[in-house]
Amino acid sequence: MNAIPVNIISGFLGSGKTTSIIRLLGQRTANDSWAIIINEFGKVSIDAQTLSHSGLNSSDLFDISGGCICCSAKIYFREDLEKIVESGKYNRIVIEPSGLGGIEMVSEIVEANPLLRLLPTICLVDILMTQNQKLQRLPIYLTQIRKASIIAFTKCDLAKDENELNGLIGQFKRNFPNKQCFPIRSGNDLIQIFRDSDTLSYPVEGKFQSVFFTNQDLTDKDFREEEFSFGPEKIFDLQKIASFFSANPSILRSKGTVRTIGGWYFYNYTLTGFHSEPCETRATNQLVVISTDKEAIGNQFFFNKTEGQP
Repeated sequence: MNAIPVNIISGFLGSGKTTSIIRLLGQRTANDSWAIIINEFGKVSIDAQTLSHSGLNSSDLFDISGGCICCSAKIYFREDLEKIVESGKYNRIVIEPSGLGGIEMVSEIVEANPLLRLLPTICLVDILMTQNQKLQRLPIYLTQIRKASIIAFTKCDLAKDENELNGLIGQFKRNFPNKQCFPIRSGNDLIQIFRDSDTLSYPVEGKFQSVFFTNQDLTDKDFREEEFSFGPEKIFDLQKIASFFSANPSILRSKGTVRTIGGWYFYNYTLTGFHSEPCETRATNQLVVISTDKEAIGNQFFFNKTEGQP
């Protein structure tokens, strides 16, 4: 029995991991049978819901929520890997760790199984955030980069022009000279990086080099996740949500599915900006917010109205 190749796709909050996996799933060949393990920091798995609505068979999705698989949820991670191997159904495993998690323990668990073959880790980096001083002071963000073999830059289309994009990539390479870096301009770029990781030999992660100051006392325990759920009678105002997030520097990430006057929407907030798109009707409104401030949200829920009320 050939060892099953395993891809770890890491990256900080909002770097585009779930979107990238959806793109990769859309470019599978007829012979591809993939198991997807997705890990979320909190108990509400918005990303798993997004993947399940992308056409992925629910039996191929292994959702681990409520803790990082590199620490508190590693037992569940190991159990899921064993289930996948024992099933004999899959010829590839794709793992998306939490945006606040590392890959060391994940890699060790994979490598300890002789029926699995760990491929070079891909870390997704939001190219526009490479100049964000808030992120550059977070050891978790920097460690994810240091531990990866391949850096894939996401959101390249948001750069003002090619000169800005090349300048940002050049600065990153000067800060991390030992990294293999590739911009993702299209889905074809992403699948090429993904396929190349099977066969190309990338150098192991070298000594960490960075010009950035870091607060080594900051860990994932310093982040707070707040989860909100409301009945479908609550109607939200996306513009008010976006404005509040943009004005609150302690909020690093938020995503959710909410009912608006115009119907149901999935929204996604990162330090790059706010994005929303129509989605299928849901049973409840769900919002997840990750911040560095325990008072980030409080009681501000941004209702437009409640159905049945004037």
